[in-house]
This record gives sequence, structure tokens and C-alpha cells, in this order.
Amino acid sequence: MFRIFGLLFILTSIALGQGQNYGNRGGNQKIEIYGKIHGVVKDSKTKEVLPYASITLLQSSDSTTINGTITNEKGLFIFENLSSGEYIVNVGYNGYVSQNIECQITAKKLNRNLRNIFLDIDTYLLQDVQLSTEAPIYENKIEKIVYNVGNDLSQTANDGIDVLRNAPLISVDIDDKVSLRGSENVKFLLNGKTSSFLNKDNISDILQSIPAEQIKSIEVITSPGAKYDADGDAGIVNIVTYKKKIEGFNATVNTSTGTRVNRTSFNLNAGKNRFGISATGGARYGWPRGGNTSVSNTTFDSSGNTLTTLNKNGTFLGNWVGFSGAIDLYYDINKYNSVTANFNLGGTNKSNDGLENVIFSSVGDLDSMYSLSDTSLNKDTEYEYTVNYIKTFAQDEDRELMLSFQYGRHVHDDKKDLFQQFDQYENSDFIYNKHLGKGHEITGQIDYTHPLGDDNKIEMGIKQIDRRTKMDYATDFSPNIQSVFGSNNMPFGLESNLFTDILQYNQQVSAVYLSTQFNLPNNFGVLLGTRYEYTNITSSYLYDSKQLNNILSQAQPLYNMTFNNSYNNIVPSATLSKKLNMFQTLKLSYTNRIQRPDIHKVNSNIEVSDFNSIERGNPDLKPSKSHQVELGYTSFKPGLMTSFFAYYKAQIGLVESFTFLINDGNSFETNYANTGDNHSFGFNFFGSTTIKKILTLRGGLDIYSYNMSTKVNDVDLVRKSLNYKYNFSTNIKLGKGYKLESRAFFRSPRQTVQGERPSFSMMSFGIKKDFSNKRGSIGIGVIEPFKKYKSFDTYIEGQSANGNTFVYNRDYEILFRSFNIKLKYNFGKIDFNPIKKKAFLENDDTDHEHDSDY
Repeated sequence: MFRIFGLLFILTSIALGQGQNYGNRGGNQKIEIYGKIHGVVKDSKTKEVLPYASITLLQSSDSTTINGTITNEKGLFIFENLSSGEYIVNVGYNGYVSQNIECQITAKKLNRNLRNIFLDIDTYLLQDVQLSTEAPIYENKIEKIVYNVGNDLSQTANDGIDVLRNAPLISVDIDDKVSLRGSENVKFLLNGKTSSFLNKDNISDILQSIPAEQIKSIEVITSPGAKYDADGDAGIVNIVTYKKKIEGFNATVNTSTGTRVNRTSFNLNAGKNRFGISATGGARYGWPRGGNTSVSNTTFDSSGNTLTTLNKNGTFLGNWVGFSGAIDLYYDINKYNSVTANFNLGGTNKSNDGLENVIFSSVGDLDSMYSLSDTSLNKDTEYEYTVNYIKTFAQDEDRELMLSFQYGRHVHDDKKDLFQQFDQYENSDFIYNKHLGKGHEITGQIDYTHPLGDDNKIEMGIKQIDRRTKMDYATDFSPNIQSVFGSNNMPFGLESNLFTDILQYNQQVSAVYLSTQFNLPNNFGVLLGTRYEYTNITSSYLYDSKQLNNILSQAQPLYNMTFNNSYNNIVPSATLSKKLNMFQTLKLSYTNRIQRPDIHKVNSNIEVSDFNSIERGNPDLKPSKSHQVELGYTSFKPGLMTSFFAYYKAQIGLVESFTFLINDGNSFETNYANTGDNHSFGFNFFGSTTIKKILTLRGGLDIYSYNMSTKVNDVDLVRKSLNYKYNFSTNIKLGKGYKLESRAFFRSPRQTVQGERPSFSMMSFGIKKDFSNKRGSIGIGVIEPFKKYKSFDTYIEGQSANGNTFVYNRDYEILFRSFNIKLKYNFGKIDFNPIKKKAFLENDDTDHEHDSDY
């Protein structure tokens, strides 16, 4: 760790020592000299910067347009590589009076700094209209696409999951699992920083707890630079919430009541001078939701003859309750030093009750008929606090040093009870699963940004993560279960004392990065960086003396008592962009990513899914690595946005769930394995157009291949497929505050080396009325009005080394049609000053995809 800090010190010294003057010191070469024009656009009354203002450069002699651009988030614009001559700079902004500024570039004065350009509000155009500084719905940055949620017309969005369904390149399935270009190995950030709050396998629960109106934008980063953690082979999704320096008081209440889900949230903001505080809270309650299941398992011998068949048909009823809360504080010590702090609390309770009728057939035996019921209860509670110290510098306010500390803790309490009743037994047989998990995560991080000129910069930093988790598992069996299943002692041929243990899992990740961004001549831009990460994992089972003696007495213990793993990763990245004109950009990038398996995938504790299925992890898993080359084209013309991406991705040592036969072919085990290398080609399109500022149409298409040829458990496996996802939405302004929205999307089945997981589609409609006092709105919505239930099919096939095979089919049908009414109202009055940084860190560098959930 000292070496990492030493390296950072050296890099910082180099960066601080860099000069900012460049020139050609050659001999007698003839040099073409160019000039530039730049300035900052501000509101003349509030003196606040105006981002995304339209800037046009004209030839003074005949008013011919030479170039155009928009101001960045800080209101800055730059025209470079300009020959000597006279120019007119036209500055325009929605709702403001435009300005024409004449300026001249000469050999003696090449740099024309227009400094602050103040625009006046156009009172004639904006009578009785509330002004807001709106950004476009979509923006293209050098490494990401930005979806500005606050400027969209989506009326059915209630929470973070709903918002993500409208974002480009992102897909959300029936279980609210998020994927980017077909992969669920997505890294999530909150306000560009890490958060242990998002470091878990139920990421969708947290996203459902974030009200849609608190989300400012979604940043889809398909080519992450070195400053981001190296995990997440699909890319990064950064959720940006509204972060404001507060002056005054404001409160917002939102409530949504429907036939399937109810949501309520509030937001309080208060501040004065250099201190501010905001608090948010919310709850989500789902009405009991029923459905039907149908499962078929068939095993065959090497000649294709049927050995066993198992058929299940049943019903289930599930419920979901969640809550969340957050407190954010900031304090400006002085103009160049500030402190921010954040506290997050959240939790979920999920329950499910199911009942199935089962028929089991085996060659040479009579059919067995019995009923199977299961009851599960999952409780999760998470909390974290984060503190940031931010220092800027008087010489250059874009130069910044940030020190961050975060502590997070989680508690998971899961229970699952299984009962089966045979006709010949008076009492039912049972299996009780209990899992209590507790742990904490501590993160320290230092980030430094040093500008080099107007739009160039160098970034560097270090990060240390320490994760410690204890998982206590226990499984109890009914006394007569051995006689029910015959002479193999247990249904899976395992000793009962091996189903109870405590796992201690520790993981440390150390990282250092260096990233540079430069604007080059002829509208080229480059982003280069390298990140080094060191991972150290130690894990052990905490057995009592009786368990330890039983395990050591076995000729071949079922799993190791301890396992350790450590590895180094150097992760380079490079992006080259070319601005074709004011609206069009071409981009070529290379990224190298890793995906660490999370604790659920490496924990070898046995968990019973039902009476003929178990699940456990694989401590020998290695991190998956990916290499991606991407070529993209985006165009953001007024009223029309289009985006095209073509890419190649090689996933090395892909981690997937894998199911195989055990106990002489009568039972199944689902485990995880580095199944092989997937070489994928993909194409993405996303477009949006607005017609006469009334009708907005939006659509997207993702196509990507799955190509796996590998060997698992001495069995050769080959699977190739073409997968796709498309979406379409319409938004209409009806006048007098009324707005209408409809949307639909479809995702093809997700592939693994053994089969395919369910496809997913959804259709929705909504209408909303804004109150005339601009303080709130009311709306109604409907999801799947033409179909009450939706079905989801899973198909898996497998083969053993002895030639036996199996086929697994599952049909999952659930109530889906729903209606809702949503009310929003604002209280108080508040003025928002420049955006402040919020205290969030993100540690989502483990793979949380659970393929066996279907």
C-alpha cells in the first residue's frame, strides 16, 4: 500500500510541475499561426452560468456560418484553430435575448477572451412562464451518453428502475435486473462515486427505492476510463441525482397508488449561507401478487432412453415491501474548501408462498405423487455513511483534490421452509433453510484533478476497499426423510452435518490510476489511462469441533475448509473522438475490464432449493476478463438525435451458472464455473426526434451474438445464438398542461452455455396533468392493458461425462396488468445555486448476476 501512495506522490509531483505553455522551438520552419475565441455565458441577473447555450461563429464580412458549438456545464465555449480575420459570435439561449459580439483575431492578438457574456431574460416571450435552465434530453460525451431525465416527458416513471427502462442501451427484465448490451455485469455509480449501498445482489431493490423525480440524469458509459473501477465488463451506469446548494426551504411529496404497487416518498431541503441539509425518504408496498408455475425435468441414458421424469404444477403468492431514507449535508468552510456528508438507510422484506403437485416417475418403479409447499422470507437492511473533503485552488478552480471515506454495513436474514406430503405418510417431510449474513465495508479514496489549459486535464488517485462478511447457514431435515429417499442417507448423498456452517469471507482491493484527457487540433479528442488493481481474498469455515472431526474423517471432503486467492490486474483504456461538426461525433475506443465473482458465487455452502435440487458456489472461480473495441457515431441535431455503435467483445473465463446431475442422476446441483470464452459482435442504434415541440418519438435496437465453444466437466459444449432487444416510446403534449405517453419494449431470451433464460416485454400508457400553479401534477397509468398475465419460459439442457443427459423446462406465469394514479406537490420556495458534490462512493466490483433465479 505504501508503494501505491508513493507512486501517487510521484505522479502528483509530475502533474503539478507541468507547464501550460506549448510551442514549436524548432529552427527555421515556417509555422502557421492560429488563434481562438472563448468565453463564459451567464445570466445577467443571477450571474449563474448557462450550460448548453447555442454559440455560432460567423464571418463578419458576409455573415457566413463558420462553426457552431454549445457551452459546457460551466457555461464555457471555445473556438480554436482560427485564422486572422474579423468574426461575429452569436450567443443564444432559450428564453433569453440573443447577443452578437464582434471580435478580431490578428497576429499580435491571437487569443480573444470574451470573458463573461451576460444574457438578459426575454420578458416578452416568457410572460407567466417559469424559467428553467434545461439541457437537451441526450448528450454525447467522449466516453458516455447522457440521458437527462429531468427534460424528458416520461410520465409513467415512478422510480429508478422505470427511469432506466427509458435510457439508451439499457434493458430491464421481469425481475428488474438491469443489463447493458445483454450483460448483467453492470457497475453502478451514484453521482460518479462509489457506494457500498449499491454493492449487493439486490441492486434492483435499491433502484426501486429511488424516486424518479430525484434523478437528474443517467450516464451510460460503455468505454470507461481509468478513473473508474475496473469491474463491470458490460460498462458503467452512473445515476446522477439533483445536488444543489440550498438557500431557503422546499418540500416535495409524491404518492402513487395502484392495483399492483404503491409508492410514497418525500424530499425536504433547507439551507442558509454556507450550510445546507436535505432529507429524503420513501416506502414501496406491493399488493400480494399471484402466479402459476409448471416445471418438467427429464433424464436420459447415453442411448436416449428415459430414466426419470418429474412434473410440477402449482401456484404461488408473493409480496414485497421496501423502505429507504437519506440525509445529505454540506458546509462551505470558505470559497475553496468544503465538506459534504451523506447517510443512507434502506431495507426490503420479501415473502413468497407456493404450493405444487408433483409426479415423479422412474424406470421400473411406481409413480410417486405428492404435494410440495414452500414458504420463504427474505429481509435485508443496509446503511452507510460517507464524508468528503473537497479542496479547489484560487489559481484555477477546476483544479481539485478530494478525500473520501465511507463505512457501510449490511444484514441479510433469509429463511426458506420446504414441506412435502406423501400419501403413505401421515406427517409431512420438511427441510428448513436459514441464512444470516452480516458484514461491513470500509473504503478510502483520494482523487486529484489538474487542468492543463482550457479543456485538457490529468486525473490520478488511489483507493482501498476492505470487505468483511460472515455468513451463517443452517439446514434442518425431518427425522424420517432418509427412509423416504432410500439408502443414500440423504436425498443428495450428503451427510446432514455438512449443511450447517459459518463462512468468514474477507476481500481487500487496492487501486491506483492515472488518466489524461486532451483536445487535439482538427477537433480530435483523446482519453488515455491506466489502472492497477490488486485483489486479496481470504476465506474460511468456522466449524465447531464435532463438525470438524466429521469432515476430516471423510476420505474426500466435499469442500476445502479454507481458500485463498489473490491476483493483479493492469487495466488500460483509450478513446479517440473526432467532432465532425457542431452536432456529429465519431468515436473509437478500447477498454479492458474485469469481473470479480461475488461471495454468493464462491461460497461452497450447500443450499437446498427443493427436494431434488441444491445450489452452492465454487471457491475456485477466477475473475472474468473482457476486451472490447467499439466504433460509434452520434448526431445531436436540434429535434433529432441518432446514435450508432458497432463493437467486438471478448469475454475470457466467463462466469456462468451450471447445472449437472448428482446422486446417480436423481438430483440436480447448480453451481458456478468459468465456462469459457465468449466472442461477441454487437450493434446498437438509438434515436429520438421531436416534431413541432409536441410529439416526441424514441426507439432503440440492440443486436449482439453469443458464441461459446468450451468443455465443462469433461463434456464438450457449443452454443451460438443471435440476441436482440428493441424499444419504442411516444410522448405527446396535448396542451393546457396535459401530456400523454406510451412505450413498449422486448428482449429476446438471454443465453448461457446450457440454454436460455426467459425473454421479457412490456407495454404501458400514461396521462398526466400539470397544475396551473406549477407546484405539482396528477396522472394515471396502465401497464399491459391487453394481457392480465405474462409467461416466462426457461430451457436448460445438460450432459454428464457418462453420457447421461437431462432437459429442464420451466414456465413461470405472473399477474402483470396494473393501474395506478400518481400525485405530486411542492411546498415552500427555494433558490438553487451552483451544484455541489455529494458524498457517495461506489464499490460494485463483484459479479452479482444470479442465473439460477429463473
